Amino acid sequence: MPARLSSMEISEPESDAQHGATRRKSGRVVKKPELFATRSSPTGSVKRKRSQNDDDDDNNDADDQVQDASDEDAESEEGEPDEEEMREKKRKAKKKAAANRKPAAKKVKANGEMHLAIRAVAKPKKPRRAKPTKSTKSTAAGVNVEDAGVLYNEVFVNGKDLDDVVGEWLQRFGAGDAAALSEIFNFILRAAGCNHQVDEHITEDPDHFTDKLTDIQDEYQAQNITEYPLIGKGRNAHNFKSSLEGFFDSFIRTLAASSHLYDEPAVMENILAWTATMSSAGNRPFRHTATVVSLAIVTALCNLAKDLIESSATTLRQSEGEKKRKTANKKRVSEMDDKVKKATEMQDTLDGYINNWFDTVFVHRYRDIDPRIRVDCVQALSTWIMTHPDLFFEGQYLRYLGWILCDTNQATRLEAVKQLHHMFEDKDKLPGLKTFTERFRARMVEMATRDSEYSVRAASVELLDTLREAGLLEPDDIDAVGRLIFDFEQRVRKAVVPFFAANIQELYESKLEELGGEDAIGEAIPEPDEENYDSPRLEWLKLKSLVEMLESYDAEEQMEPIQADQAPGGGDYNIIATELETRLALAAELLYEQIEEIRKWEVLAGYVLYDHSQATQNGTAAADTESQLKAECHLDGRQSVMLLEVLSAAVKLSLTKTVEAGSDKKAKKTKAQQRQDAETQETSALHLAVLIPQLLKKFGEQPDAASAVLRLERVLNLDVFQELRQDNTTYSAMLDEMNKQFSSHSNENVLAEVSKAILHAKSYEDLGEVTEGKVQSLWEDTTNTFHTLTRSSSDTLTVRGSLNSNVLKAVSGTILRLSNLSRVSDPLEALEASPPRAAKAGRSKKSQRPADDDKSAIDILCELVLRGLSSSDSTDLDEDDAALEDAICVNACECISFYFLWVILSWKSLVESGNTIPDEVLDTIAGRRDRYVANMTQVLNGRRGADDVRMSVAGFLLDLHTTFTTLRHTSPPKGKSASQEQDEPNEDYKALVLPLDVKQTQIPLLQTLIAAENAFAKKTGKSLEDVADDDDPIDPDDDPVFDDDDADDQDEHAQMQKLKSKLAAEQRLCELAGKIVLAIMAGVVDVPPEDRQKGGYVGPVRKRLERNKTRLGQNYRAVVGYFDDVKKTGGRKKAVGTGAAKGKKSALSAKKKAARSEELVVEDDIEDEGMADADADADENENDEDALRREGLVAEDENADADEEAREESTAVEQQEEEEVESVLGD
Repeated sequence: MPARLSSMEISEPESDAQHGATRRKSGRVVKKPELFATRSSPTGSVKRKRSQNDDDDDNNDADDQVQDASDEDAESEEGEPDEEEMREKKRKAKKKAAANRKPAAKKVKANGEMHLAIRAVAKPKKPRRAKPTKSTKSTAAGVNVEDAGVLYNEVFVNGKDLDDVVGEWLQRFGAGDAAALSEIFNFILRAAGCNHQVDEHITEDPDHFTDKLTDIQDEYQAQNITEYPLIGKGRNAHNFKSSLEGFFDSFIRTLAASSHLYDEPAVMENILAWTATMSSAGNRPFRHTATVVSLAIVTALCNLAKDLIESSATTLRQSEGEKKRKTANKKRVSEMDDKVKKATEMQDTLDGYINNWFDTVFVHRYRDIDPRIRVDCVQALSTWIMTHPDLFFEGQYLRYLGWILCDTNQATRLEAVKQLHHMFEDKDKLPGLKTFTERFRARMVEMATRDSEYSVRAASVELLDTLREAGLLEPDDIDAVGRLIFDFEQRVRKAVVPFFAANIQELYESKLEELGGEDAIGEAIPEPDEENYDSPRLEWLKLKSLVEMLESYDAEEQMEPIQADQAPGGGDYNIIATELETRLALAAELLYEQIEEIRKWEVLAGYVLYDHSQATQNGTAAADTESQLKAECHLDGRQSVMLLEVLSAAVKLSLTKTVEAGSDKKAKKTKAQQRQDAETQETSALHLAVLIPQLLKKFGEQPDAASAVLRLERVLNLDVFQELRQDNTTYSAMLDEMNKQFSSHSNENVLAEVSKAILHAKSYEDLGEVTEGKVQSLWEDTTNTFHTLTRSSSDTLTVRGSLNSNVLKAVSGTILRLSNLSRVSDPLEALEASPPRAAKAGRSKKSQRPADDDKSAIDILCELVLRGLSSSDSTDLDEDDAALEDAICVNACECISFYFLWVILSWKSLVESGNTIPDEVLDTIAGRRDRYVANMTQVLNGRRGADDVRMSVAGFLLDLHTTFTTLRHTSPPKGKSASQEQDEPNEDYKALVLPLDVKQTQIPLLQTLIAAENAFAKKTGKSLEDVADDDDPIDPDDDPVFDDDDADDQDEHAQMQKLKSKLAAEQRLCELAGKIVLAIMAGVVDVPPEDRQKGGYVGPVRKRLERNKTRLGQNYRAVVGYFDDVKKTGGRKKAVGTGAAKGKKSALSAKKKAARSEELVVEDDIEDEGMADADADADENENDEDALRREGLVAEDENADADEEAREESTAVEQQEEEEVESVLGD
């Protein structure tokens, strides 16, 4: 102080004034002593010093200089801030800079929404901001990243390590920062997509959490936000949830490590209060986010409890071990006991937290209206049970999983099943799950057998398989699940395969034990020969177990194939699906990889071919082990048929895999391996070719067994016989046995399988000579039989009910064979041939009727079509005979349709090769077609409603006219033909392209369509468009359709039959509609008038088709929508105009020798021109009723019809008198 005074005294007087003016700029370094360094304001100190100096001046003027020096020093010290002030200024400057520092600019949407950056979990050291997606746009909900909060930015924007983020928060919390807890609350709000914030005052008052959240919720909902981060659909949505859960897992672990979790329960209580309030909010984003946070916290607490339990157990074991030592360290024991005691207290604290959270959040949210929340609860509860079983592995918690099995949401049920499956796989938990299983086993079985979702059913089957292994299923439950091997859903069948195979193994082991064990049987039976497969062996016992299991699960009424559709004669003609495999074959294909004995198909074939009558001696089984084995392996007829189905599937898979392995180009095989594959294929084919005749000889009398054996021929590789170029005795013997089956069976499935086998054999050209000879032999035998059966009743051939039951059955079977042969072979020569002379010579003179007996088979078939008409004698027919009569009509139409297809095919080949079709052939075919059309028209008008025969005949009639339109595009090659020297080629065959007669044919077709629509609508409960009374050509005798919609309490079988009836009705309707659509496109129905040929014409039939387009289901809509598809793709409907007009023009241009045909053509042209003129006068905007009347689909009045009929009869009589021949072109 004296030094400072002396320096002040020698200073100049005026320096005081100057210093007073510039005291803030003093260059002196004045350092305040540390002794006086306080946090008090320096300004306040100066003020106090100034007031004191003023008082001193009043009392003592002598001290002015000293006081001035003191004031100057004080003011100098005031101008220079001390170190504490400098640090305070630096802190404020940093905060201000941090506040002004903005993150990277983001693209803000017009409505205030913006993209949220999601934390990249894969590479936390190099965080990347998530690319903006649709989900992040909506989840932002106007959240400004600048205001999102420290925690949210560091977790989801900056991608900082979660442990570091929580550690920094804990430092702020430990330093007494009151806003630390509000950061957690704001973090949860941001995760819910909300940009509202709460301050520390809210966190200090838990009683007002509800009011505050209500206000925030109201403001949030006012923004109309529909998405939030947890349900985002972007690729980062899953990362968001994982990061959110990971944050709170790290949060709980960090709190536990710092003892805040145990020492400061207020933290957890406040977080619980906040999340519990949010989890019960009406706003879904709040509720879902708070639930996920709560579940994550409880999961983290369970992990801590698990670690504590393990640590306590270890410490306790060490303590017990130390106590048992002779020189026990009491101090160490005491420390370990204290450690265990402390861990127990901590465990109690954790369990208290868990129970509070469970009771507050989970109990209410596991049945939340949002299925996502329910799924999260199921996953969390399963995790808690597996992680902390000491608390959660109790009935009071397990029951929640059982209750969720009845959830209405498919995803929730599926998740519950998966979690239970994971739980039952833990062998240590099986004893504790017995009570739960007893309570909910019936529900689990019901889910496996009857759940509406196939994924749930498949998962339930896998769960029940685990229960079966643990012995927790009853026998009835095992049978209920085992029957699913025949389920119609493939995913369910695949899931049940291990379950079913395990049951077979158990049955096999029980049989093996009854016979004395595997060793005893091995000693009793000789070693089986590798090439001799018909000797008893252990594999037979396994196969017998398989067939017994299949038989027990397959009811008698379910033995029919999956298609389950009757052939003609049984009522359903249009729903035969012979390409579908049987239920047994589908089951065998799935069991092929699971059961080794099925893969050994040679052993299976030997087992089936074995004569099991040797298994017993004098009615009693022998006592030795071999005889007991044979008796145990005995097969009855039904079991043999079932094993044949299994054999067919096994052979198909085995040969297919062998061929694929040999043709696999990716697999690098040596020449030796390639030769081995070729030898395997050759050996298998030869063995199978020998087996097929043997199997047919033994099982040929049974239609089901014969069908299964005949399917084996289609998988046979006939290239082996071509490459060997050896004697075809084996191949010929196989064909002979197949011909025998064809001639002796009348079953639709057997005949169809033989036809496919013949078609398969004809695909090999080198064997064509042998195959063609066998096919011709079949034609001769079948046509001779047909002529023999029809000759005796030629007078009454067209009369329904004129044949006795035996002859009727024989005729029906023969026509069915002719139809099947026509599918795969050219029938022209066989069907057009006259009866053989040998048959004529054997007749008596009295019975000779040359006019009738010389008819060809095709002409007789045309007459048999009329047996579809009802007569006075047919009213007394029983159901079987009536079904046979209907089958004769339908099968005859089918055979004739194939005949005309072959005719057109031969004509096209003839014309395109430059040859000419003879006029007599054209006349013959035209007359035959006219008679066929006339007979079908009679049947069509004679049947009523949506009768099965009527539907089939309508389809054949449309097919016939549509097929003949293909002749329009058939033309001879350019230049002169090989057989004529005319300037213009002869195209008279195009005159056979004729439209359907409007009155005689088109009206009954529409009646049939309407009846089919009504039948399908009544069966399915659909409503049709209301129309006027005279708008449709209604059939007055339309048969009523049975409406079984009121049968609500039907059993399962009745419901399946009802469903089958609906599907059949829909298929018949769509098939008829599809054929009408093709006929319209081909120009044989809705033929436009001459003045409307340029397009834009929509006829009445098409209008009627499209009337209920949107009312009869998607299938019907797609069929009728073909018109629109053709229009969109540029299809040329115009190109298929009136076939009659084109045919007439070509006929007139040709130099015809027959003047009668020319006159008729001109006559038809005149009539059509008159119709076109009448149509031209009509208005295009007339309604459907007027259009129908214009086209002749609705009669004007009875007098007009009578006059028209009279004119037609008069014209017909005059024409007959002038020409006395039939028209070549048809009427």
